[in-house]
Amino acid sequence: MQNRLIVQAVLVYGMTIQSHAADGAPAVHHYSSSGLRAAGDAVTPEFLLAAACCRWPASQTRNVAVRNAAAGVTDWNHFLWLVRRQRVAGLVHDALPAAGIDLPSATAKKLGAWAERIGRQNSVLAAETVRLQRVLETADIPVLVLKGVALAQLAYGWLGAKHARDIDLLVPPERAETAMQLLEREGYVLSSPAKHLSARQRRFVVRYAREVELVHSDRHLIVELQWRVMDNPLLLRDVGAHSAAQSVTLSDGATIHTLGQEDLFAYLCVHGAHHAWSRLKWLADVNALVVNDADIGRLYRHAQRIGAGLCAGQGLLLCQRLFALNLPDALADELCANQRVKKLVMIALDAMTAPRAETEADGGVAGVTRIVRTQFLLGQGFAFYAAQIRAAAAGPADVIRFPLPLPLHFLYPLLRLPLWLWRRAMSARGR
Repeated sequence: MQNRLIVQAVLVYGMTIQSHAADGAPAVHHYSSSGLRAAGDAVTPEFLLAAACCRWPASQTRNVAVRNAAAGVTDWNHFLWLVRRQRVAGLVHDALPAAGIDLPSATAKKLGAWAERIGRQNSVLAAETVRLQRVLETADIPVLVLKGVALAQLAYGWLGAKHARDIDLLVPPERAETAMQLLEREGYVLSSPAKHLSARQRRFVVRYAREVELVHSDRHLIVELQWRVMDNPLLLRDVGAHSAAQSVTLSDGATIHTLGQEDLFAYLCVHGAHHAWSRLKWLADVNALVVNDADIGRLYRHAQRIGAGLCAGQGLLLCQRLFALNLPDALADELCANQRVKKLVMIALDAMTAPRAETEADGGVAGVTRIVRTQFLLGQGFAFYAAQIRAAAAGPADVIRFPLPLPLHFLYPLLRLPLWLWRRAMSARGR
């Protein structure tokens, strides 16, 4: 029931804050709070203001949407909390002054500090991304940069808009262990799924997981080294480090490489859907990437061909409803008629407006069940469900803690639930 009310509120928002036919053209704008009240505390005026600020590109249309949304905001402390929760401080700091919003001085000061921090952090991450790409390429390891500063430059044209936490590097599975060693020589140490891995454990992690996290011992920079884009190989078929790439030129003239436009769109949609789009920043990135694309239908059909059609449909429909993305009529009708896509949209709006992001949600039985159930909705067909079961049947934590001989690996699916319950019990005992 709550999911339906959230969708209704967002629909009211999308219909009452109309886009201009063209920048500067007159249009009727109404800000209705009735839909917000219907949704209770889930969709607040503060959330809708954050969403309006995430529209891209900067334009008079965005300014009008921001001004209309800001008229309903009464709790600026809650707005600040929400901006931080959604990780969109850079976009908000860009949009509010452009729309002429007069903020309380404390609010303006905090937003300014956060935006400045994003700019500084991204400059550091950009330089390190270029350096690490060069290190890996010198060792003849194919590497692509996922998300991060590559996406910030490609989608927004500058590094100050997008919040970035780490550096995501994609390498081929057969070179993953060598890439780990190279990063360790560059001062990085393993952080997740464990701080120490033997050679045997590393082989098993490469087999059963898709990434490891490393942290620089002095500079505290984080690298996520990936060798598969998703656990389920049917979600992004044939997308990997050898996929067609595009070059992104940073402001200092340095070049980094990321996925080609079609694969990048599909990847971002699957990544967002995998986390139920629980942060506005992931959706804002997709919107900024495609908003000026002359053929959004082409991107969607490509995502369909490689198994990511439901994720892409969910992402596009969310962008239309939250950011007024202009979808072709035929595509919009097709997505609205798809019951699975509509269900995924409701799940995403519920997660996006929840007090905590899905990545910070309850790790207990209920929380894990909700995440697993959502991920099973991202594809269709026996092959997809079988692959999803295989991906969930053996976790890197089990493989690391209990490295069985290879002939006994068939036991991991049988041990998965009891080992998880045991880890929960030990964690509770420790607390």
